[in-house]
Amino acid sequence: MNTPRWPYPLLRLKPGKEVMLSKRHPWVFSGALARPSEAHLVRLADDSGQVLGVGTASPTNPLAARIFRFEDAPLDEAFFRARFESALALRKSLGLWDPEGGCRWIFGEGDGLPGLVVDRYSQALVLQVGTAGLELLRELWWPILFEIGKREGITAFVERSQSGRREEGLDPVNRLLKGSLAGPVTVQEGAARLGVDLLRGQKTGFFLDQRAHRLQVGAHAAGCRVLNTFGYTGGFSIHAGLGGATEVATLDISAPALDQAERDWAANGLDPAAHLRMEGDAFELMRQLEPGGWDRVIVDPPAFAKQRKDVDKAFKAYKDVFRLGARATAPGGMLWVFSCSQHLDRTRFQEAVWTALLEAGREARVLAHLGQPADHPYSLNHPEGFYLKGLWLSLS
Repeated sequence: MNTPRWPYPLLRLKPGKEVMLSKRHPWVFSGALARPSEAHLVRLADDSGQVLGVGTASPTNPLAARIFRFEDAPLDEAFFRARFESALALRKSLGLWDPEGGCRWIFGEGDGLPGLVVDRYSQALVLQVGTAGLELLRELWWPILFEIGKREGITAFVERSQSGRREEGLDPVNRLLKGSLAGPVTVQEGAARLGVDLLRGQKTGFFLDQRAHRLQVGAHAAGCRVLNTFGYTGGFSIHAGLGGATEVATLDISAPALDQAERDWAANGLDPAAHLRMEGDAFELMRQLEPGGWDRVIVDPPAFAKQRKDVDKAFKAYKDVFRLGARATAPGGMLWVFSCSQHLDRTRFQEAVWTALLEAGREARVLAHLGQPADHPYSLNHPEGFYLKGLWLSLS
């Protein structure tokens, strides 16, 4: 595939629709365009023809254009190298770039690269490519990413390009790009060693955005019974066990995920008798739990609101599952609740938690507001990049 030549075609906005671009917001929706784009790489211009930015575009996606740079300049090798190196330097300065750990290297708009996500898992790198424009530019950016990755000790490169591809007219991709994988990789997270299946696991294999919260649970688990709902491969569970929990239950609907949780539990030297596997629908299983039976409870469900129109329905689902989590938490216990739905804002999230506690007849004190970690940065010009909301509560 030949890389499109500069300058890219001009894509004009309707009169008066340049306001968000002038505020350096990186998204343009189809309703703001004078006509749909026929190209996947464009120069965005106002009605008079003044170029306001350069980015990718799609004729089939309601999110019609994503801005990479707010100037009239190409997306070339120098641009991608500068963005990759800048993102890497930030992670290193934060102390998160660990040859044995996990870290998000590129977080889309948060690193000025809309549609691209790159995660490091020890010696492996996993990337997600979400737009047709980035696919057209692959010959430019992929060799640079590969070069820097090799320099940083990466030996295996995996692509898990799935979410959002259909809207761009692209097929999902799940493949090993370079190197080899003998099976799940192991990442070090604090005292825990966690197995991650890069080819079959959820998202890019694991949920790196909960790293700090897993460590937090582990630091407050000594002598406690811990319930980890929507537990996936048991990251919270392993940290709780290493933190001295007397009993830990991992609840998830996925048998392969729970198999990995049990393997990791044993691999970390924890007593198998102290780990309870609960396989099935979280809502149903939580309804069967003894009220007040758990000292520490984590409720980290999937994104119930994948689109803005889903928010009201998602609010009810979050409220219900948070109520069940509060019901399971012992008096004096701690409850962690989360939402990773971008469309459910912080106010609505807190309303769901508050309503759930009222329905459960529980009082709570907020110990901390929680959110995504520093390797998942977002721009103040792009508040949609803030997606992970959480509350750490003490219940009475």
